[in-house]
Amino acid sequence: MEQMDLVVLLIILLIMLHIMFCYRAITTGAHIDDVKRYVWGTISLFFGPLGYYLFQNLLPLDSLDPRE
Repeated sequence: MEQMDLVVLLIILLIMLHIMFCYRAITTGAHIDDVKRYVWGTISLFFGPLGYYLFQNLLPLDSLDPRE
């Protein structure tokens, strides 16, 4: 493989990673309103795992409990 092929492969994998974190943020079991859910998904889409976990840390802990 040439270097360009590896770069394209890494970019595709990075985009897939960002999409997976966006999907996880949108389909979470957290008790938050839809606006916050879509903001979380958008931040996760643009920043990947960093945006996902940064926004998750801003949410109150009681909203993240899926048992309620």
